[in-house]
Amino acid sequence: LAAIAGLHNSWLVVDEVYAGLEWTRQRMPSIAGLYERGIATGSVSKVFGMQGLRLGWMICRDKEMIHDALVLREYSSQISNHLGEAIAEVALRPDRRSELLTRIRAGSLENLEKLTRFIEAHPALSWHRPEAGLIGLVRLVGEAGLTGDALAARALQPPYRTFLISGSAYGKPDHIRLGVGGGAAANLDEGLEKLAALLAEFA
Repeated sequence: LAAIAGLHNSWLVVDEVYAGLEWTRQRMPSIAGLYERGIATGSVSKVFGMQGLRLGWMICRDKEMIHDALVLREYSSQISNHLGEAIAEVALRPDRRSELLTRIRAGSLENLEKLTRFIEAHPALSWHRPEAGLIGLVRLVGEAGLTGDALAARALQPPYRTFLISGSAYGKPDHIRLGVGGGAAANLDEGLEKLAALLAEFA
């Protein structure tokens, strides 16, 4: 992508919110280091699990672009989350960041392995295990005509009362989206038990 963008002197924006959660290789290099007109964005929401802070960053080598971004931020965000910025600054210090990332990686990888075993053992499901990040699209291969929409609608009803995202939001109506974030606190076991019972209804 950087090579193609370079042919046209185009800006290339890459949202790197899952950087640090690569499962099959070492950390991917940032676009800001690969390409002079590359813009990398990130946040404390995904990898670091601090969604409530609503804070992120932009990295770019071009000083004018950084200046323009700062001006835009001043006009669009007049009231800053000062307490959130202080918390994020502490969390992103090298020693804290490394400790936090190690803990989150371990919990997320444990959930990923658990979800992988569940999918591989269930005849109605298949997927391409994600190489990075916390979410994946799971294909419904069981009952003919079963859609993610139908499954998600039923999941909201008793006795499940579970929020499930249909793949139709991604142009994949025969898929559902499942995530592995949150570590042990995510109660993935309970969620998978409900999903198994839900799928049994459609078998």
